[in-house]
Amino acid sequence: MAHLTREQRYTIYCMLNSGKRQCDIALAIGKDKSVVSREISRNKDQRSGVYKDQLANRKYARRQKEKSKHKPRIVIREFKLGQKAS
Repeated sequence: MAHLTREQRYTIYCMLNSGKRQCDIALAIGKDKSVVSREISRNKDQRSGVYKDQLANRKYARRQKEKSKHKPRIVIREFKLGQKAS
């Protein structure tokens, strides 16, 4: 799944301000309407409830930076009865 670009977020912002529906926005940027809906709900301003493309880009960048690059490894050791763990 490809991430939204800055240009796509700007298009979402402009079209929302023009009163366009989410399905029309999705068609314009070439994504499913669920992607647009999730983008708006995830990245809108918490106080005003308004979607802003610059805020969305900052939130996206923060999430990418905080995302773990390495998954923790699970090591399974086998012990025999009476053997002490080292």
